[in-house]
Amino acid sequence: MTQEQYQTKVTELIEGLATDLAPEVKNIEAGIATTQHNYGRYGGLISNLSNGNAKMAKIIAAALIKAGANMVGVKNGLNLMVLGEGPVGPVG
Repeated sequence: MTQEQYQTKVTELIEGLATDLAPEVKNIEAGIATTQHNYGRYGGLISNLSNGNAKMAKIIAAALIKAGANMVGVKNGLNLMVLGEGPVGPVG
């Protein structure tokens, strides 16, 4: 498989996951944020769906953002729950 074919498959995967995850994103965004930008809920979701696989976690994070999730919340959730890093981006 060429790099271009691989990237096409990853893009298709992200788009399919975004469609599947859209109802969950809508639910999270409509609810009361218990953590800043809902990073706790997004991080937990990414962690559960990726089973600790960092590459898959990044794909799921991209799909969540494509589905309308708060970008800062997803990135902070990914960094904290999966990659073991502190939050990034603006506070507030």
